[in-house]
Amino acid sequence: MTGIALPLVIVPGVLFGPKILRYILMLGAIGVLLFLAYFDLTEATLGSTVLFGDIVLASVSFSEHEYSRIAVFGFTLVGSFALLYGLQLSRPSEQAVALVAVASAVGIVFSDNFVTLFLFWEMLTLATAGLILLRRTPESLMAGLYFLSFHLAGGLIVLLGILLHYEQAQSFLITTPQAGLAFFIVGFGFKAAFLPFHLWVARGYPSANFPSSVILAGLTTKIGVYAIARILPPSEIIMYMGASMALAGVTMAMLQHNMRRLLSYHIISQVGYMVAGVGLATEMATDGALLHVVNHMLYKALLFMSVGAVYYATNTEDLHDLTHEDSEAEEKEKDSIWKAMPLVTIGGIVGALAISGFPLFNGYVSKYLLKYAFYGMGPAETMLMIASIGTAASFCKLIGFGFIKGRAKIYRKPPVSSYLAIVGTAAFCIILGAYPQMIEPLIPYASKVVGIYSLDGIWGAVRLGIAGLLLFLNLSAILKKGIHLPPWVSVEYLIFNPLGKAVYKRFCDYGSTIDSSVDNLYMKTGRNLYQFCQYITTLDKSIDSAFQKSAEAGRSLAERTRYLDQAIDEGYTKTGDAARKIADHSRRFDQGIDEGYVKTGEAMRRVADRSETESEEDARRKQLRFNPIEWTTKNLNFDQLILALLLGAVLLVIFYSGR
Repeated sequence: MTGIALPLVIVPGVLFGPKILRYILMLGAIGVLLFLAYFDLTEATLGSTVLFGDIVLASVSFSEHEYSRIAVFGFTLVGSFALLYGLQLSRPSEQAVALVAVASAVGIVFSDNFVTLFLFWEMLTLATAGLILLRRTPESLMAGLYFLSFHLAGGLIVLLGILLHYEQAQSFLITTPQAGLAFFIVGFGFKAAFLPFHLWVARGYPSANFPSSVILAGLTTKIGVYAIARILPPSEIIMYMGASMALAGVTMAMLQHNMRRLLSYHIISQVGYMVAGVGLATEMATDGALLHVVNHMLYKALLFMSVGAVYYATNTEDLHDLTHEDSEAEEKEKDSIWKAMPLVTIGGIVGALAISGFPLFNGYVSKYLLKYAFYGMGPAETMLMIASIGTAASFCKLIGFGFIKGRAKIYRKPPVSSYLAIVGTAAFCIILGAYPQMIEPLIPYASKVVGIYSLDGIWGAVRLGIAGLLLFLNLSAILKKGIHLPPWVSVEYLIFNPLGKAVYKRFCDYGSTIDSSVDNLYMKTGRNLYQFCQYITTLDKSIDSAFQKSAEAGRSLAERTRYLDQAIDEGYTKTGDAARKIADHSRRFDQGIDEGYVKTGEAMRRVADRSETESEEDARRKQLRFNPIEWTTKNLNFDQLILALLLGAVLLVIFYSGR
């Protein structure tokens, strides 16, 4: 779990932290990975862990498999040296993505079920594609998308195989597929660079920044080999695919003049040895193949480190540029690569001897096991032996033209961390070759490596090396000048271009059919829409006519209403004038009545006052005489009072009018 969790946890700090924090975190990760490699080498078991509980149908869980220890040893050891190599050369984004790639590879190795495996499988795809895309040049963007398309296609095919297996087995536990075996073979084949799905290797690896190429060389194809070994059953098809990869890869490598492209084709060749071994699937073949996974990660990383250092120092990785003779003045400015960079040259030589299977180097150990596992296997044995001769010849070309005879102007020297990574990786290539018992506890089926340095084994390896050297010497003039194959001698020209054209033609045919159908549909729909629009136009005209008539009627009604309103206004005006006149007359009449009431009241009060001064006797004498107050209140009833008041009012009006 530490090898998975720790790199992922420190990614934000590496990506966004200051330079000193990034160095501290990266050195800590490198130290932890080295410790995990040592721990894996010395402990008997690594245990198991469940990271998350059941998620839908399965859990994200990890457990040890009999192939896990040797694979995780290689990934953690080489991952640590690759991170150290790019410590002062890689950008923070590249270092962060490299950490994710290492964690993803370890996650695949310890996956307990297909859900976990597929999760980390796709994480590794995105991380490795990101390492190419992060160079941010037009070439790297195209190569990164090319790389990503191949690996996503392979991942989808693996997913189909997983679903078919689950439908049959009703379990996601990693076992030999009970259904969808062909999907697993093809899907894993994309990652392991099966022919003809190998094109992403030669395009992708040289397009990344050279420190990122070290990570790519150490992880990507080896995960495919591990998955084939762990999941797929023995198969002659896989075995012969591996032998074909070994032969085709070394042939193409011989023709390259770009050093990283040469190494990339050799990855296909060396992975072919591993694929052939896991396809044969005997105990010795499987042990040899898985041990070759570790050995190849080491010496291939060392070779990419050495070539990257030359590229960093000289700004070129082309063998023709390094051996091209310029004018005398320009030649004086150049230095021999081996003299200017002796440590880098030694690293390249160690890597070349290791990949060639020379005794006392780690490649010899795994190739020895594979050689004896394939003894008597007919065509496969012959193909692998020819590939070994071609390997020795092509690395004579790389070391001879790139380091010994190579001359270039040295612009800068690699940083200390890169030298440390080269020295450490070269040391392990020698230690694991000279003392193979060190890694013997990790070999799954305990194939003995103690007696591999027999006279027969040493002579067999040296004989193949000498044959490769002689082949190089005979072809050196041609190889130095370069061999330019016609365009049709390529997998792309022979397979992918015709396949792409056929698919494109079929797609265009389907497109034309669909286009015709769509055109017919548009025509029918257009006619219907035209008729509908005509109906709408007619209806619109009718509505316009109705609106016009309604508007005219409305205008006529409005005129009449205006006339009526004016007449009513005039009537209101005349009525108002008459009402004002009546009101004025009423007001004056009211004022006259008020004055009459006042005068009448005053007269009545005077009469009342005189009446009160008379004595009671005079009052009795005058009882028969008229007394207005007593007569009004005592002798008259209410009706008579009202009648008298009305009569008085009339008299007052007459009086007022007379005035």
